[in-house]
Amino acid sequence: MSIKYRCISNNPLFREKSFPGLEYHETDILSLFRLISSEVASGSKLLSHPLTGSIRPDITPYKTVLISCEKGEPDCTSVLLMEKAIRYTEDLYKLREVPLYERWGEAAKADFQMIDYSIIKQALEVSA
Repeated sequence: MSIKYRCISNNPLFREKSFPGLEYHETDILSLFRLISSEVASGSKLLSHPLTGSIRPDITPYKTVLISCEKGEPDCTSVLLMEKAIRYTEDLYKLREVPLYERWGEAAKADFQMIDYSIIKQALEVSA
């Protein structure tokens, strides 16, 4: 069975679990969103919302987004969602000199990794 999505993430738990379709990037959420925005502008479609989980991007260090493998004409909804997610993240990053996610210890980071991983796993189970 071939996968029908690309999993773009900065969450190392996805790499540890050899998640199918993973494109891992060791970067912050804002840079990850900009990369995804570029993919969406070139015709990929968002399959998951960039701000899932109700945990702000200045609090969690990890985010995973599913996009389509196939490219077509840019999807206006996907483009707008990514633009809004980037603007929102930029605004949050401006609130503090040091983002909250840089203050967490290893236990908290592991919790944020598991939350992000669980959200994506659940989304794929529901859509199957």
